[in-house]
Amino acid sequence: MKYVMIVVEDTGIANALKVLLKDKFLPFVVTADSACQSIAQRKPDIVIIDSVYSSRSGYELAGEILKLIPDIPVIALVDSYGPITRRLMNLGVYEVIEKPFDPERFMYTLNRAAAHVEIRRPENSEAIQDNRDKTSLVNENTFFQKLSELIAENFSVPERLIYAILNLLRTQFSLSGVSLFIRKNEEFVFFDGIGVEKVFLNNVRFNPGTAIYKWLMSERKIIQKHHLYSSELVSEMNLLQADLVLPLLNRDGLALGFFAFGTRLTGEVFTAETIRFLTVTITYLSILIEDAFLFQDIVIQEESQKIILDNVPTGIIVLDNTYHVKIFNKQAELILGKRSKDVLNLSVEHCGAEFASKVKDVIVNRQPINREELFISTLGKWIGMSCDFIKQNNEITWTIVIFQDITSAKEMEKERKRIEHNQYWQQIAQQLSHEIKNPLVAIKTFACLLPEKFSDESFRTEFYKIVNGEIQRLTFLVEKIARLADTEQLTLNKTNCLEILQKVKQRFPSLEITSCDGIDTITKADATRLQEALELLLDFCVQDAGEQKNIEISLTSQEGSIEISIMEPGNNIKCQPGQDLFTPFSNQFSTLLSLNLAICRKIIEEHSGRIFSEILPGSKKFVIKLPVSK
Repeated sequence: MKYVMIVVEDTGIANALKVLLKDKFLPFVVTADSACQSIAQRKPDIVIIDSVYSSRSGYELAGEILKLIPDIPVIALVDSYGPITRRLMNLGVYEVIEKPFDPERFMYTLNRAAAHVEIRRPENSEAIQDNRDKTSLVNENTFFQKLSELIAENFSVPERLIYAILNLLRTQFSLSGVSLFIRKNEEFVFFDGIGVEKVFLNNVRFNPGTAIYKWLMSERKIIQKHHLYSSELVSEMNLLQADLVLPLLNRDGLALGFFAFGTRLTGEVFTAETIRFLTVTITYLSILIEDAFLFQDIVIQEESQKIILDNVPTGIIVLDNTYHVKIFNKQAELILGKRSKDVLNLSVEHCGAEFASKVKDVIVNRQPINREELFISTLGKWIGMSCDFIKQNNEITWTIVIFQDITSAKEMEKERKRIEHNQYWQQIAQQLSHEIKNPLVAIKTFACLLPEKFSDESFRTEFYKIVNGEIQRLTFLVEKIARLADTEQLTLNKTNCLEILQKVKQRFPSLEITSCDGIDTITKADATRLQEALELLLDFCVQDAGEQKNIEISLTSQEGSIEISIMEPGNNIKCQPGQDLFTPFSNQFSTLLSLNLAICRKIIEEHSGRIFSEILPGSKKFVIKLPVSK
């Protein structure tokens, strides 16, 4: 029987799959966070994954699994066919199945995957060859003479130089192909090659988790395909279609990159003599390539300074310590409607009175500004302005003003907010689809299998529990969604917030309420709905802190508003600082907690109030502000 690993967070789906597979397979459920470790240890034949997890996407998990075991059949469950399906298939998953699925089709897919596993055969490793070179080694003097000519012609352009070097190496050693990978941002990426699939290699990355990266960064030695290395290293060599990998080491001895040599078209192997010559050559090329890149960086920096000033999409003005304009770029001309020849070497007032007044205020106050907005009435424009100084002996010698026309951005702000609002509800709808379809998997599976297994009492009992639980889950979800979408008008009356808190305390005895005498705690509210919001919030607090810990509530009044502050000493529910706890499904909470908090905020905002949270080390603070009744 084939071993099937199920990486599904939803217990309904997990239980349904275990029952569905147990007669023909060995199913085992693991969490998404432990999936890769479990796969490495248990080596399953087939892996089933979901499209959405609380901590990552199914696409990310599929990528990690296939990087770990490239040829393992991965079956992905998705909410609907679409872009995610294409991305998963391009990644290399075996099959994508839409939820809720037909059990027969699902089992057919599993059987095909099992057959695929059965016919796989590991590649036979070739014996180590140590034949003597049957032809003479290339003439070293001729090779280095050609290399010197290439350097003289192409040194100022590293891309052209490297292509010429690759062509020389391929020709001199009769290679099927040769490619160069360069280290960038802690991974080796494809730079150029000849006789190789460039489109494919452009998507290949060797990061710290790959065997080639580990070898080159630690061993810094040549890799020969026919030597006895780890299976991962051999697999990555096969990916490159390389018989030989030669590291490029910089002056500090660190791997700058590597050359990957394909097979020799003559049928010869890389002998010890050939490799010794290549070692000397690559050492020379390492220094050469490093110097070429450094030279290019210097040239680029010098040229970019001029290009940036002329083409940067922001206005740039530089003033000396007498307020005279020394730099005035093209974008500054467009924004301020001035010609550089009319303002250069003149006082900043020539840039416009309103603009000059703002700049002078900044200089006099010696306080840099960052992205402040200024409306210039004479131009009818909004500009976003930043201003900073260059000082010597604590005296301002240069003032740099960077600004941009943001008029169109201001005009589009309302449209942006409208689009964001639509996207917010689209995101909620997508997640609700996921939450609703998950229970349907168990229900549909049971319905399809029931005629066949009706006489199986254990099957009926087991699936009755599963389906009944999923139906209750759907009912609860529908009720919560209805509450979130409820548009019923509030019945507003003058309400004492302290009295509401005392009613809430009857349900949560561990609450400690603090209220200063004499403060105004009267607001216009629907007492029932406001009490409901507080109870939903406290349900979260009790789960986070635990029933044995006290939760402190203080009631104060300041600046025309009533403030209810809740401090709870809990860390059972993990949250990140700055995380929005009240947007449905934007967190890693259960569906119950997520919807409860969303309904809580909806009720508070319907009362013209605000609610926000603060994540502290080992505790959480919630603040509700309601208007004082007038």
